[in-house]
Amino acid sequence: MSQTGSFLRRLRAFTLIELLVVIAIIAVLIALLLPAVQSAREAARRAQCTNNLKQIGLAIASYVDVNSVTPLHEYRYARENGGANGNAGCHSWFCGIAPYLEQTTMYNSMNMVYTQEWVYSGVIFGPNPMEYTVNKASIGTLLCPSDGVVNTCSGYAQYLNYQPGNFNYVANTGRPRNITLGGETNSGSLPQLKGILSTAKMYAGQSFCHTTGSGVNTDTGVNVTVSLASITDGTSNTAAVSESLVNDGSGNSPDPRRNLYYTSSGLIDARDHPSVDAWLVVKDGLANPIAYAPWSYFKGLSWAYTDAWERHVYAHLFPPNTPPISTYHTDTFRCQEGDSGMCPTSNHPGGVNVAFMDGSVHFLKNSVNLPTWWALGTRNGGEVISADSY
Repeated sequence: MSQTGSFLRRLRAFTLIELLVVIAIIAVLIALLLPAVQSAREAARRAQCTNNLKQIGLAIASYVDVNSVTPLHEYRYARENGGANGNAGCHSWFCGIAPYLEQTTMYNSMNMVYTQEWVYSGVIFGPNPMEYTVNKASIGTLLCPSDGVVNTCSGYAQYLNYQPGNFNYVANTGRPRNITLGGETNSGSLPQLKGILSTAKMYAGQSFCHTTGSGVNTDTGVNVTVSLASITDGTSNTAAVSESLVNDGSGNSPDPRRNLYYTSSGLIDARDHPSVDAWLVVKDGLANPIAYAPWSYFKGLSWAYTDAWERHVYAHLFPPNTPPISTYHTDTFRCQEGDSGMCPTSNHPGGVNVAFMDGSVHFLKNSVNLPTWWALGTRNGGEVISADSY
């Protein structure tokens, strides 16, 4: 063998050290590039979420133009337990804006006059089998691409034999009506909800929806009709819709923001505390959240159906992306949905997207100033909000 051939063979070989160095360099490059790729993907998802909220905001504006009021949230069923308010109900606020989200066919398939509540047996059982096709459908505009979880309602699976279409966006109802600011007090009855959503608790029976507690009528102010003229704080200063992570269906998600909570003090609930300062409630909630699976099963389950358990609304009380404190009593949870303290939640790093009534969308940080956060949640609170405070 010639010396030249032997030399060429030696040139083709790598030593172990050289190979390890090359591998190390590649690993470093991947480690440097991967966060940038992930960041770019999340930026794209957040942009899509922002677009979804813009579409929802425009749909609300179109609904208001036609009907002169904001979309109606008909939670619970009028005829349950002997109620006498007809046969309607169980339609979320999404149903009313469906035609303005290019879902006219879906809207035409709904029966807004005669409906059903949750049915527990039969060929098809679950939320309102009369509208099985609608309830089963997913609408991309109502799903945030950063969530990535599907609520299968596995913890309640024996009472549901189909998969409803989930949702990630929730409407602003202000804050629980017993929560006061600056020395306010409630006596005799609670004020109206302060958010932007028109709401109607369709069920008038009293089998479990008791109207009194601690000397106040908790039903007064639950049903509210919101017109554009009543948003006296200005549409650019009033939040309309934000985000909510769905539960995984087990009721006990490893991500605490996907569950619902209460505190042992019950400070948030008007049945026990008709007037309580917001700072006390927030401090208590952040320090002592207790998860409750039976409430959490349904969080984000069905965009179309509501009996209040699905949580289609949120409150401006606790900061975004904290464990969502709802109520204390289950009767409050299902009978006065707007009195929930549930905060918005998202997988976007550092905060949540919020659509305003003027159609704009802003990214609000988890560290948002609380008085500013509270002010953005009211339609007619008369607060002064600086543009650079959020």
